Amino acid sequence: QLVCYRGHVFSIWSVEFSPLGFYFASSSNDTTVRIWNTDQILPVRVLAGHYSDVDVCKFHPNGNYIASGSSDRTVRLWDILDGKCVRIFTGHKGTIHALAFSIDGKCLASAGMDNTILVWDLPTGGVLV
Repeated sequence: QLVCYRGHVFSIWSVEFSPLGFYFASSSNDTTVRIWNTDQILPVRVLAGHYSDVDVCKFHPNGNYIASGSSDRTVRLWDILDGKCVRIFTGHKGTIHALAFSIDGKCLASAGMDNTILVWDLPTGGVLV
């Protein structure tokens, strides 16, 4: 059965399934990330805080957090249970187009238009050298 999920008001740039199943997230030109439950056609959570397009989103391995990368040159880490931004990572000089968590979930790599890859330590928020 085909299901159509609607909620974003502009182009959608990425979609990512949770490692726990049932949930998926989408990021959009409307500056939001939306969390969806496969049993509902409306988003269960809207994550707002970026100032420009959200170009990529990625679930943390434990499924409780999601990272988003934006044209506002920030990466944000969100708690999907309450929808709050728990950390903002700054350091890129261009749009962020790719995110990847380490297998143990302690680090997050971000890459983008500034031709750099930054690896972030999630507990401290600092860049690993």
